[in-house]
Amino acid sequence: MTTIPDIRTSIENKNSLVIDKHAQQGTFLRDARGRLLAYAGGFSVVFPYCTNNGEKWAFRCWHADVSNTQRRYEIISESIRNSGLPFLTDFMYEQEGILIDGTIYPTIRMKWVEGLPIKEYICNNRTSRGILNNLADDFMSMTREMHLKSLSHGDLQHGNILVDSNKAIHLIDYDSYYCPDLKGEPDNVTGIPDYQHPSRIINEVVSEKLDYFSELIIYLSIRAIAEQPSLIDKYKIKDSDRLLFSKEDYLDLEHSEIYNDIHALGGDFREMLDVLKEYLSYQDIDSLKPFETLMMERKVIFSVSSPKAVRNTQEVKLSWSVPFNASVCVSRVGDKKKLSCEKYGKLNFTLGKTETFKIEIHPKTGPSLVKLAKVDVFDKCTISFSSDKLYVFPRIPIILSWIVTDAKKVWLDGEDVPSIGQKIVEQTKNTTYVITAEDEFGKEERKLEIGMLPIPQVKSILVPIPEVTNNLSVSICQPKYNIGVEFPNIDIGMITAETPRIKTFTEMGLAAEIHLPKANGKLSVAIERINIIKKNIEKWTKNSKRVTKLSNGADF
Repeated sequence: MTTIPDIRTSIENKNSLVIDKHAQQGTFLRDARGRLLAYAGGFSVVFPYCTNNGEKWAFRCWHADVSNTQRRYEIISESIRNSGLPFLTDFMYEQEGILIDGTIYPTIRMKWVEGLPIKEYICNNRTSRGILNNLADDFMSMTREMHLKSLSHGDLQHGNILVDSNKAIHLIDYDSYYCPDLKGEPDNVTGIPDYQHPSRIINEVVSEKLDYFSELIIYLSIRAIAEQPSLIDKYKIKDSDRLLFSKEDYLDLEHSEIYNDIHALGGDFREMLDVLKEYLSYQDIDSLKPFETLMMERKVIFSVSSPKAVRNTQEVKLSWSVPFNASVCVSRVGDKKKLSCEKYGKLNFTLGKTETFKIEIHPKTGPSLVKLAKVDVFDKCTISFSSDKLYVFPRIPIILSWIVTDAKKVWLDGEDVPSIGQKIVEQTKNTTYVITAEDEFGKEERKLEIGMLPIPQVKSILVPIPEVTNNLSVSICQPKYNIGVEFPNIDIGMITAETPRIKTFTEMGLAAEIHLPKANGKLSVAIERINIIKKNIEKWTKNSKRVTKLSNGADF
């Protein structure tokens, strides 16, 4: 590849070695010592010259290999001419531009821009807040126009941005320029690291997003210096190859000194720092959005009270606020009918299906903005939980049954189960079973309490009555017969009675001795047993025809 001294030699002999006729017929400018003026940068060197009509141009030659040169610069040249953007400078690519050591090399010529590099312009006007804020506004307007045409410069930095005597901004050096016809081309120029996203170094192809990070760094620096001019001296801007931010700041932004200084300015500065933090959180520059769009999005409120709603039941509130001058349209996605054209408003809905709402914002200046708010509609889960028994004896099996609808997951006592099922369980104590279902709105529970019956303790077949501890003896005295009647211990259930008052044995004509047992309280005797004894005695006395005397006159 050629060298700068070789290029200089060919230009000194322009009539024979400069092939570009436009440059050949011009007059190349020289310094006070008669040497050719030259401005080297990157992979190229620029020699200014004037035409016969007084126009000043730049003649640019490469001293390093730039691949795919011809096609790329032909596309860039055509794109710039067609764009009509005043801050882009006309230039022409010449495949055969100059002869150096017997080899023909391509060149570029472009109109010369008289102006100051933007860093020098900022430092010269540090005491004029108005001039610097106007510069920031003009810079943002320039970037917006580039965005509207899907263009990017690709290497925005202080040396490639000039401000002329009319305070107009110009972009120069289009080696990394992007237009849609260059989509998919390799990104060979990474720019000055202090102006570039850390991921730019690994970026593979050019795109319209190449400038987004640099635009924020430059705009934020201009605004901060306009607000706090002492930042120029603190960060030694005049003697550095950057503005306020350095590549080291991007490694830990929130702990950097410049972050704290700008954050202290408050207001929009903090919002811009938030955007910068968001930028640095991405690993791919293709994920970035223009910073003015992000700042506008942060100011616009467009939201729903809940991103999920119960079908035909839950009311959802849509709210919006656009705190700047713009035309507004609120609608449903897929529906041409406008819901509102006001900048502030609220609407309530009960939805039967998933809906997406849209707000379209068209500011008086700057790009349009569209924001979406989606409400997903679901059916709430239902739970049916039952058992074939609610009270059981220990270890008697029971069947738990459940049916759950519109649930993502179902648990029975913490164990995953299908949405429809049964389970046989046995228990030895009172137990509460819990079925849990999870739907889009959270978890729902149903509880089922199963009671335990006591095991019956059976002491006899009949229900017990107070126990008679002594036998009741009846002695009947006759000359020849002795009758002994014993009343056994009697356990009779269900029917109890006090010992009834009956006739005495004397009244019955029967002589007998009755020895009553000592008993506390009442004597429970079955009526039917007493009647049987009575009948037997009467039968016996009738046959004996003898009258006995009750020895102690005791009554039954």
